[in-house]
Formats: sequence, structure tokens, C-alpha cells
Amino acid sequence: MAAECDNRQSSDQAEAADGREADACVGDDSIVTACGYLTAQADLEREAAEVLSGKFDECTYDKGYIHQPLYACLTCTRPPNEYARGAATGSGDQSTDPAGMCYSCSIECHSEHEVIELFTKRHFRCDCGTRRLLPCATDEGGGGCSLKKTRVELADLENRDNAYGHNFWGFYCRCDKYYDPSIESGLMVQCYICNDWYHDACIGTMPDEERYDDYICRECVSKHAVVRHIRSSKITRGLVSDNHVTRLVHDDAERTAISDAEGQCCEGAGSPATQGSREDESDEPASKKPRSVVCRLRRDLVAVDAEQPFDMFMADGWKADVCTCIDCMREIEACGLMFLIKEEAVVEPEEDETRSESLYESALKQLRTMDHTRAMDAATAYSSLSSRLKSYLQPFAASGKIVTGQDIRAFFDQQKLRCNDADL
Repeated sequence: MAAECDNRQSSDQAEAADGREADACVGDDSIVTACGYLTAQADLEREAAEVLSGKFDECTYDKGYIHQPLYACLTCTRPPNEYARGAATGSGDQSTDPAGMCYSCSIECHSEHEVIELFTKRHFRCDCGTRRLLPCATDEGGGGCSLKKTRVELADLENRDNAYGHNFWGFYCRCDKYYDPSIESGLMVQCYICNDWYHDACIGTMPDEERYDDYICRECVSKHAVVRHIRSSKITRGLVSDNHVTRLVHDDAERTAISDAEGQCCEGAGSPATQGSREDESDEPASKKPRSVVCRLRRDLVAVDAEQPFDMFMADGWKADVCTCIDCMREIEACGLMFLIKEEAVVEPEEDETRSESLYESALKQLRTMDHTRAMDAATAYSSLSSRLKSYLQPFAASGKIVTGQDIRAFFDQQKLRCNDADL
């Protein structure tokens, strides 16, 4: 069979002709020829290598709370009524808590489930195998994380520092709509702080894409004063009216206003007397970044009046203008915003160099790494299985009978019984 595949692959034209001839003979779109099946499998392998290019043999749970790509399983979790979709009527009282998992678990534990990509989120620990996310049982071994099978204690634990939201049901933006990549149009922008994604149409007027690198939504701007009052020539503010940005204000003259605040600090933190007393406080959290004496926040300009909501569009280098005075640092640490001072690197899955190979090529490569005895045993077992399969399929070929999935399952059930009898 391997030789037949090699011969087919050596001539694309011949393969196409064979496929057209087979389709003409069969005349049923629900029936797939062996050639068509192998071609489809090769296409799936190539697509998987492009989309899932990393290794998936290790869960990130033991790495703790990290910045990482996340996924959610809509098979193992059940949304409340307000997030039910399509024909679903919601789960009512049977709804579950939302949960997220790492890249590896999305493949190893949930490959046959409805999985959605959540993109990257900060300070999140994989939930797979914990109380929030026990993968649905797909075999006699039951549920649990396939990558942490010995960690049975996790089933009673919960990652209490994880933060969840409507993204974990597949919903995004302040419009709270389900994200379907097959029909989604327009641009979506991720908030640098909350990591939610927003439609450009829901944001409103925006700077040209080359004018900004990061975006902070109006909800996060309103929530965090240390962000709201940053003054920087790297920032453009989008003033909101009727729930949309209608006017952009660029801080061209911010640098000239710094001297006006040289003697001021948030809540007096910059005065010599209070500065000295605060340095003596033993409970002050440490930070590697030097703290400024004078607060750099602007709290009195019309553009950032508390009554005026706005979005922020930041050009590269804007974080150098984040204030690091004593009080601002306290707020940054208390709100979990230390990534404004020093960004955490995204923990990506390790690149799998073998993903560019076909399963057949990977199997041959693995065979070459075995010792001689094991390699010979494997080759013998493969040859024996191939011979039995050909013998099983011969009557179908002779009579022209179509081979169904049930026929193939019956063959392998026979092989399992054969192996069990041999072990007795």
C-alpha cells in the first residue's frame, strides 16, 4: 500500500485523473475512494502543521499563573442561558463555571470536542483536570487530564487567581456577540489590560493603524486612574460620545506641562517629608524599576475629566511614561498591573520540528531510533497487519462492494480479540 501511495504521489496528473474516474464510477458524494481519503488525510496533516505547529506533550499547569495562549471547551462546560447559541436553549441551572486550558490540553484532552480559541491572556493557570474542567470521558478510563493522569488531587482544586469573562463562552466586545471567524468581518482590536477584543465598528473613530501599537478600552481607562491620567506624547485619546469614539485628541504638548507638576505628587507622596517617611515603611512592596519622587499624572486637564469617557491608542514606547511614584506604584501593584512596568513574555508552546513531516514519515523516523530488535518486531507486526487487512478487503474488491466505516471497525475489533487471545 505504501508503494501504491508513492506511485500516486509521483504523478499529480495521474492522481487527478484517477480521482475523476473513480468519482464518475461511484457517482455518490458520500462515498470516498481510497485515493481520495489518503489525499484528504494529507491535506489535513498539512493544515494541522500550519495551525498547530507547537509540541503538545506537556501541560503548563506546573508553570503557575502565566501569560499564555488559552482555549475553552464548550463540550465540557455548559454556558448559562444568556450565552446559549443556535439551537441550544441554554443550560439553566445545569450551567457550569467557565474554564480555560493551555494549548497542549486543547489537543491531547479535547481534540474531539468543540474548542474555541481565546488568544492570549495574562496570569492564567490551566484548568484542565481541576474542579472547573474535568474533560468528558471518551474511554473506559473516564475523565481527567491526559497529560496529568497521576495528579488525581487536581480534581478537587481550583485556580482561584484565574479571571473569567464572556470570552470563555466565545463572546467578545461590549456588544457581547459570539465570534464566528467564518462570518466575522472588519477589524478586532485587543485591549492591552483586560485582553478582551473589540470590533472597530463598536469602538468608533480610530487612528490609522500605523499610528498606534496598543489599545486600552474605555472600561479599563475608567477603572484605573493610574492609566487614565497618564500623560505622554505617545498616546492618542479617543473621546467617547453616544458610546462611540467621535473625536481623537493627541497629546502633542504634554511634555511642556511637566514642569507645572514638579512640586506635586499624588496625595502628597512626593513631598520630602512624606517621601522620607514612606521609605521607612517595611510593608512597601519592592520593585526593580526606580520610583520617581514627583507624580507624573495629570489630573486637571479637560480631556481627561472624570465625566468624559475615552479610549486610549498608544504608540510604541508609551509605557516609559507610566508614573512610578510611591502612590501610583501602590495602585499598580494592588490592581495587578505590574505588566505596565515590565511586560511578561508570552509562554508559547515549543516548536515541533516534526510537524512538517507526514505521519508516515514520522513513523519511519521513529522506527530508525529504535534498537534493532524492537525495530524488527515493529516491522514484522506492521507487515502482518497489512497482510491481514489486504486479505480482509479482497472480497470487497472482487465483488465491487463498498467498504463502510462499520466494516473497518469490525476488522479492527477482530484484531483486538486476536491480540487478547494471544495474551491468554
